Amino acid sequence: MRFLHAADLHLDTPFVGISDFSKELQTKLKASTYESAQKLFRVALEQKVDFVILAGDIFDDTDSSLKAQMFLKSEFEKLNQANIKVFMVYGNHDYYRSNFSVIDFPDNVTIFGKEPTEKVLTAKDGQKVGIAGFSYYQQHISKNLVQEYPERDAVDYQIGILHAGVGDNNYAPFQISDLLKKGYDYWALGHIHKREVLNEKPMIVYPGDIQGRNQNETTPKGFYLVTVENTSTQIKFVQSSVYTWEKASLNATTDDTVDSLITKIQQLLNKPNTLLTLTIENAQNLNADVVKTIERNELKQHIQTLATPGILYKISRNYNSNPQLATIDQKYWDEAEQKAINLDDIKDLDSRLYSSDIIREHISQPDFLEHIVKLTKNAINQKYTGE
Repeated sequence: MRFLHAADLHLDTPFVGISDFSKELQTKLKASTYESAQKLFRVALEQKVDFVILAGDIFDDTDSSLKAQMFLKSEFEKLNQANIKVFMVYGNHDYYRSNFSVIDFPDNVTIFGKEPTEKVLTAKDGQKVGIAGFSYYQQHISKNLVQEYPERDAVDYQIGILHAGVGDNNYAPFQISDLLKKGYDYWALGHIHKREVLNEKPMIVYPGDIQGRNQNETTPKGFYLVTVENTSTQIKFVQSSVYTWEKASLNATTDDTVDSLITKIQQLLNKPNTLLTLTIENAQNLNADVVKTIERNELKQHIQTLATPGILYKISRNYNSNPQLATIDQKYWDEAEQKAINLDDIKDLDSRLYSSDIIREHISQPDFLEHIVKLTKNAINQKYTGE
């Protein structure tokens, strides 16, 4: 038996922060989620899988476009002709509504409702497979619904589809131990955009999204081809992303000019279809005219006109500690950091902003506070450069 496990297609992702790219590149970026999804369904046909699992956030928004719906319908019909079934749930981005879709999908598609239920099918090799799941019916679900998944019955292989985060109170929170207790053979997870295997026996898997959507979603993206033979489960990652986000840094010296920076940056843009976020370290070494060229976006705009395999997305500058500041007792800096940068205080700054799904998700990232501290130190170092 073989199946594909994918999640977080996010069709119609707007790709913010690309307004200074060429119109052609903007169009290609916005089409990339569709191209990635096309590869997913093409691989399903080529590998002649039994079924495809889509674990939530198929659309980027609950108000999905007709274009996205018709695209999916067309791809699903191709799978239907090849006798390949689709089992999908809606997530927090595209949560289920009674009038959600304006078109009907073909009969090979099963969309789970708001209560955990199970569907049973017989694979081509004769294995009887149970597949359980539920769709979001609102943007946030604070209840752990794993306990409501059906108990394993008389099947050869049991799969659970779950769009959720470990211990994340806003998105059907669960613990790995909750999943292990169910006795399932495979948990097809969605929601977290980082590819990760949480457990191997049984398999508990996040495939990540199929196309990176911003500078923080680095590394190639894709989905898993899952093979089950003689009770053994093997997974193989298949890349689907058209563009890959990467991060790199270069060290600035006092001898650097705009020309030398252009040469250094060109050398970093050596991989096709990469979107590079660049950090210039030791920016205090740059003279004022070079800094102005960077601040005015002139350097980035010039790089974007060059025929490089990769694409420069963003330039940021990192100012190392000023020697004058380093003489201050470190203890007082540490105390100031603890008092001034507090996660609860940040959340309380504006309740309206924190109620935004995107902002709350960003603040909840494990490295958020570390990033804020880094930005603060960088701003202080930049202010006192040369004094």
